[in-house]
Amino acid sequence: MASIAYITDKKMIEYHRLNGNHSINFWKPSNTKKISDFHNGDLLFFLAKGTEKGKNKEKGLIGYGRLQKSYTLTFSQMWNRYDTKNGYPDKDSLEEAIRKVTKNHKLPDYLNCLILENLVFFQAPIYLSEIGVAISNKVESYIYLDKDDMFLTSKILKLANEIGSDMWSSLFHEQTHDFMIDAQINLVNNIHDKIACDMYSTHDVRMLYKYAIAIMKNHNQYQFVSNSKTEFIEYTKAGLILYLPCIVNTLEFTKKFQYMLGHYMFYSTYIEKSEFNTTIQLCLLFNQKLSDEYREILCQLHINYEERLVDDD
Repeated sequence: MASIAYITDKKMIEYHRLNGNHSINFWKPSNTKKISDFHNGDLLFFLAKGTEKGKNKEKGLIGYGRLQKSYTLTFSQMWNRYDTKNGYPDKDSLEEAIRKVTKNHKLPDYLNCLILENLVFFQAPIYLSEIGVAISNKVESYIYLDKDDMFLTSKILKLANEIGSDMWSSLFHEQTHDFMIDAQINLVNNIHDKIACDMYSTHDVRMLYKYAIAIMKNHNQYQFVSNSKTEFIEYTKAGLILYLPCIVNTLEFTKKFQYMLGHYMFYSTYIEKSEFNTTIQLCLLFNQKLSDEYREILCQLHINYEERLVDDD
C-alpha cells in the first residue's frame, strides 16, 4: 500500500470540489518523475499550492481520492474521454495548464492519467507538522506518506475525521464520508505489504482466490486487501473483519497451518499497536472442518477462526 501526497494546483481541485466531482482524472506529463509504487486502491492526497503557511511555507493537504486505474493517453484522447473531469472547464484552459507545468512549456505527446474515485475534501487544510512530520517545501512532485511510518496515513485520516469533510462537496453525496474506515483499510493494506511472503505456490493462490471469491460473491461488504488475491475484508457496523483463508484439503497442510498461525500473530501485533485494536478483528478461515487437534491449538492460542464451506461450483 502506498499513500502519496502530490503537489497540486489548488484551483484545479477547487474546480472539482465546486462541481461535486466524485471521480476525476488526475493527470501529469509522462516525462515527469515516475511513481514507482502506486497501485489500484492506494490513496492520493492533494498537497495544494496556495495553502502555504508559516515561515517554511508549508503546504496543506486539502483532500484525497482512491486510485481506480491508470494509463497513458494523448492530450486529445484525455479530453475526449474525461472532458471537464480533467479539472478545467474547456479544452483550451486544460492545454494552457499542462503547458505551464512542463519544462519546455510544450504540450507533451502523452500524459499519465490517474483515475481517482471516492473523492473527499476537508473543511480546512491539514498540515503534516500538526502530527509531528516535517516536509520539505522543495518537494516538486510527490512524497510517499507511509514509507517510514505505516501509521502516518491513519493519523492524517483521524485528524480529517476531527476536522470533517467539506460541507459543499457533501451535498453531492448521499452519505457522510467515513474517514475512519479508510484509515483502517489503509492500515490493513500497509501491514499486508510489510509482512507478505511467498509461502504459497501459484496453484495454492489460485485455490485460495477461488475460495475467497465464492464467499465474497454477491456481497458488497467484502473487498480484497490491496495487492492480495487471498486475504479480504468485511465491513461491519463494529468495524472491519480481516479474513485470512486457508485450504485444508491441500498438500503439506500442517506446514501451511503453522505459517498461518505466524501470519495471524504478525497481523495481530501490528494492529494492537494502532488505535484500531478494538475495531479491526482477525479471523482464520478454513474451507473444511478441522480435526479436534487443530481446533484445540487455535483455542489455546486464542485465535479466532471459522470453518466455512462453499459449493465447488
